Amino acid sequence: MAQTTDGMSLRDCKVEISTNGTDWTDISGFGAAVERSGGDRQSGDAYTFDGDTAIIAAGKREPIELNVRTVYTEGGSDPWQAVRTQYENAGDLYVRWAPKGGSVGDFRFTSDAGVVKNCPEPTGEAGSGDVVLFQFTIRVPKVTKSVVT
Repeated sequence: MAQTTDGMSLRDCKVEISTNGTDWTDISGFGAAVERSGGDRQSGDAYTFDGDTAIIAAGKREPIELNVRTVYTEGGSDPWQAVRTQYENAGDLYVRWAPKGGSVGDFRFTSDAGVVKNCPEPTGEAGSGDVVLFQFTIRVPKVTKSVVT
């Protein structure tokens, strides 16, 4: 099979957040990274006297954690404040992202309603000159792939 020429980076990724799953706020201008962990399917196994290999059964999927890293700013509707409010009030938060940018026909990945697991205050070092970032984590049951229409 020939090597693909369709590889891409996430430089044009569109990232959005929502508190209701309907009204979305584009945070791409703040967004720096989206990372996913968890979601593994549980499995079990058993052995019998007759066989040499295990009998393996599929179980339920574990929750997924989405870690989103963004630039910290102090506007009233900026991502840190919006996420922090949901964290403090135990409110729902949804995240969706389109790696190619979100044009018609692009894939988009949308979380179910999630619990904001953390939204720490910004920290850092005085001498580094790095832009201040913050990372928040939401815990969700699943992420769904769709095509932008």
